[in-house]
Amino acid sequence: MIAAGERSAPRGVLTVTAPLVFGRLYVRPLVDAYLDAYRLVQARLLLLDRVVSLIDEGIDAAIRIGHLPESGLIAVKTGEVRRVACASPAYLRRCKPPREPADLAAHDCIVLTGTLTDTWTFTSYPGSDSLKPVRVRPRLTVTEAEAAIASAAAGHGVTCVLSYQIERELKRGRLKLILEQFEPRPIPVHIVYSEARLSAAKTRAFVDFATPRLKKELARISSQIAS
Repeated sequence: MIAAGERSAPRGVLTVTAPLVFGRLYVRPLVDAYLDAYRLVQARLLLLDRVVSLIDEGIDAAIRIGHLPESGLIAVKTGEVRRVACASPAYLRRCKPPREPADLAAHDCIVLTGTLTDTWTFTSYPGSDSLKPVRVRPRLTVTEAEAAIASAAAGHGVTCVLSYQIERELKRGRLKLILEQFEPRPIPVHIVYSEARLSAAKTRAFVDFATPRLKKELARISSQIAS
């Protein structure tokens, strides 16, 4: 239940959830700025690589990356990210760069644990909407993206991650994108909340505060990676 005072001015405890790396890099600074703007609000930021129920767990808003299922929640799209394959310049000088996804069979690949750790998805041909799973040879399997990125940047192979996760490595020249013409369509990013939670001033203020800032940040990341 929302207290009467929360309906008039932003106050109380705001609970937000976001994916681990995206939340650490981009949502945590946003929440800090929100708290600076609204001094009567406290915040809980849950950085989790799993989808949690907003209703059951009392969460006011979530930042979610991926295509959303049908639900009674409200979703505001703030941008997109890409799933990209990459390797270090040193690795690509040492090993012939792949021209098409099937060439990855001859490369050392750094993969994340999951249900299909030896399968990456690309389009069937450049510009196609048809997706094709491609078997890769896992030389190293890790449990989180930062480890995979660090190993790839050190020249140990090819990895496949989300574009925002390697923005800094691309800017510094430590990684290069490969097989860009075979990338699947970008993945949407949304702020998600329930209509009931929006009746609280703290949630309304957060959605209004976060939406334009996330849109600007995601547009900047897209521009940076495309350049």
